[in-house]
Amino acid sequence: MSSFKLTRDYILKAFEPLQETKDITLRNSFFSDYVAPDVKWTITGSAHSLVGTWHSLQEHNDASFNHLGKKLTAPIKFVVTRALVDGERADDGWWACVEIAGEATRRTGLSYNNEYVWLTRFNDQGKIVEVRSYFDTMLSEQVLAEPTEQ
Repeated sequence: MSSFKLTRDYILKAFEPLQETKDITLRNSFFSDYVAPDVKWTITGSAHSLVGTWHSLQEHNDASFNHLGKKLTAPIKFVVTRALVDGERADDGWWACVEIAGEATRRTGLSYNNEYVWLTRFNDQGKIVEVRSYFDTMLSEQVLAEPTEQ
């Protein structure tokens, strides 16, 4: 068994690149360094267009980040506001609940300020292998209904 132990500091370090909105290489280091390519990513809910479960990072990005990103002037700046870590490893890995503030500007000029909670499961190599994402889906639907070009 690995000597990896999930800590709050590890989560803060891992998520830090998501604050970057201009240097995409730095931003994407979160995904390459801390997310397994075959991550299981679920956006919860039932009555919105982003709902679903994907079994790879690329599938998730295509269905959510890239889809919503067309309506924004830059990537969403994600800032961790709270990280709660399960102190003991579960049978299926290390679990943490990460609260995130997301900020961006919509192509309409309006702000996109959303709050997220990602329930995350890490493997023994420190990679995220599962995410259950909760956020203001009504706001996302409003943004998705806006015109892409301004």
